[in-house]
Amino acid sequence: MQNRWNERDAAGYTSDLELRAYSSRLVGMDTDLVLHGGGNTSVKSVHRDRFGVEHEAIWVKASGYDLGQMWTEGFTGLKLEPLLQLAQLDLLSDSDMVNEVNCARLDSNAANPSIEAIVHAVIPFKFVDHTHANAVLTISNSAPEMFQDIFGDEVLVLPYVKPGFDLALQFRDAVERGLLEQYSAIILQHHGVFTYADTACSAYERMIDVVARAETALADKAGHVSRPDLGPQNTVDIARTRGAVADAAGKAVLSLPVCSVEPGQVHAMAEQARHGTLTPEHVIHNKPFPAVIGDDPTKAVASFSSAYEEYVDPHNNPHLTMLPAAPNWALFETGHVRSFGVNLKRATISRDVALATTQALGLAAELGTWQGLSTEDLRDLEYWELEQAKLKNQKPDADLAGKVALVSGAATGIGHACAHVLRERGAVVVGLDINPDILTSMNSPDFQGIVVDLTDEGQIIAALAHVVENYGGLDIVVSNAGVFETGHTVETMEDAVWDKTLAVNLTSHRVLIKHAVPFLRHGIDPAIVFIGSRNVAAPGAGASAYSVSKAGLTQLMRVLALELAGEGITVNAVHPDAVFDTELWTPEALKRSAERYGLTIEQYKMRNLLGREVTSRHVGLAVAAFVDGTLRRTTGAQMPVDGGNDRVI
Repeated sequence: MQNRWNERDAAGYTSDLELRAYSSRLVGMDTDLVLHGGGNTSVKSVHRDRFGVEHEAIWVKASGYDLGQMWTEGFTGLKLEPLLQLAQLDLLSDSDMVNEVNCARLDSNAANPSIEAIVHAVIPFKFVDHTHANAVLTISNSAPEMFQDIFGDEVLVLPYVKPGFDLALQFRDAVERGLLEQYSAIILQHHGVFTYADTACSAYERMIDVVARAETALADKAGHVSRPDLGPQNTVDIARTRGAVADAAGKAVLSLPVCSVEPGQVHAMAEQARHGTLTPEHVIHNKPFPAVIGDDPTKAVASFSSAYEEYVDPHNNPHLTMLPAAPNWALFETGHVRSFGVNLKRATISRDVALATTQALGLAAELGTWQGLSTEDLRDLEYWELEQAKLKNQKPDADLAGKVALVSGAATGIGHACAHVLRERGAVVVGLDINPDILTSMNSPDFQGIVVDLTDEGQIIAALAHVVENYGGLDIVVSNAGVFETGHTVETMEDAVWDKTLAVNLTSHRVLIKHAVPFLRHGIDPAIVFIGSRNVAAPGAGASAYSVSKAGLTQLMRVLALELAGEGITVNAVHPDAVFDTELWTPEALKRSAERYGLTIEQYKMRNLLGREVTSRHVGLAVAAFVDGTLRRTTGAQMPVDGGNDRVI
């Protein structure tokens, strides 16, 4: 556990809130302390209102913010006195607590504060830090008797109570008994750690000290968890499993690799996991237990769904919104571990929580036991009225959320525009191109470029494996890669021009689809879209290789539509024409072509029946219509995107 406090950096922050933000970020930077919004911090100070009246106030981390990323904007200011008055009540419902705390905000437009705002208020110290430290929780869930050996009388250990008002009452009692002054920290069984002091540095360093000592003791007694090198997982099995999870969830999901465990320990670890999550909030991210996947993913996911429905049923409530009975993570009998989520953010959170969980369970196996929260406590949190309220206020998923799209020839032009449109619709998009610029033009987790020579079958196979291993499957293929050389009559064309054009514009597409189909058949509403050309219907002199290759590509599309319809895979084509916002059309080339027709460049760009310019984005929007559900009942179709061409019509 690294102490990241830097006096020189801290000296640059003069206000209480800036110091609070600085030390909070230090806490949030360490994933062994908090994960994805877990934990919270606060500072008590003075607020001067519009009338010049000073009030004692507290700034508490706002709900939904990440300690490791936020600054002062991530704290909500509250009047302190109303919170202290609330703490004197003996009973307060969760919804009433949230309402009363929100009424104490200094700014009515501020975000909702942490549900533990009252807890922070009753602790009589200026700075309060609260984390869900993995080492402390691992000991709490497996060998709580170790706390006495580690900390003696320095740290107060309290039994678990539900976060929110119940926890505030527990702290109120501890404060009234004068316990906080006697201890440097408080450990809440199965929940986490609180440290407190009148300076930001002291509160932070107490946290680091407590967790570091727990880590050392844990390492001394349990050693370290080893991660076996299992090699790559079978990619078709990954896609099959993701498809089964998506069916159970009722929507597309992504699946990310988490880690590996010893294959012989999979079932024992899965049984351990049924005895409680690492910390309470993890049940919200990852449900109370994982799925175990063997040879039949569909059967395994169905088994999980049945067990989850049985877990929820004792809490049956007509007003309850049951979550989809689909796993958020899974242990494979091969030893591989994967997460699932409706978008990249949710899948990443589940991945990180699953990683922390397998680490803790591995250590607990060395200590001999694991017992987190009871089933009743977990269910009470997962279906807490505050969590149910969040579900009802959730925004609808994006059209392509949870889907994985592959676009060939995506570095520039039409391919790049297609990739952008699919990303805007919510898909994770991977682009393939021989042009190394794709590494910079597509360089984020949900928009990734790979340098691939699409005439090399081995490189295509490797790229597809990368997509499935990293995102779980494949749903959309936009087959766009192409080259265009004009000015060659059939009589004068070199054989190399013909061979290269057909290799890129036709054969590479066949090879890509050949190796994509085994994954698409397990995809969610799977679709293939080929980027053809106006030349299919209206070829031009001097472009025989290009025209023939695009005509062959269109025929390939028609055959694939016949072959794949029975598996629910749609196959269509888009035929663009006169798309001038690509690298092919340089200013010089545009000028020459316009002059040949006696037109200005702008007139030339709109030389179609509609008199409107056609851009690469228009092509991308047409592609999206074939894959976002708009034309879900269409296959084998050819759509022109050309502004209307009299030769075609």
